[in-house]
Amino acid sequence: MKTPSEQKLITKQISRRLEDLREVAGKTRGITSWIDYVRSGLGMTLAQLADRVGVTQATLSGSIKSEKEGRITINKLREIADAMECDLVYEFVPRKKLEDIIFDQAMKKTGKLMDEAETHMSLEDQKVTLDKRERLIELASEKIYSKYLWGYRDW
Repeated sequence: MKTPSEQKLITKQISRRLEDLREVAGKTRGITSWIDYVRSGLGMTLAQLADRVGVTQATLSGSIKSEKEGRITINKLREIADAMECDLVYEFVPRKKLEDIIFDQAMKKTGKLMDEAETHMSLEDQKVTLDKRERLIELASEKIYSKYLWGYRDW
């Protein structure tokens, strides 16, 4: 297991590399079929691409339909991309910075724990005197790179 400072550095490095992908992903939203999109950009007919892939037009049409439905395999996409002189790039693009995702998770988890603690304390006629939001941020910041951050029953 990495130390919190090692994990923070790793997260920062990966987040920096992924940031450019978020911009690209935003520009390509709405493309329902990369096969059709690139094929039309190349000026290639369905029959020509099918021939290059080594399948029938009906089979290629089925692959395009599968792609639109999210059922096509990575290997099939790679094969079709290769027939169009393209590389298949498979990536996860975070919707926001990794640091923000991690902080949000730490806040959510810490908030849940604080709510449970407040419930128990109120049952014992004790009051929480600290500003909840301030304490929540403080605790979340302490636990942000904990190995327990993503577990459901940890901390």
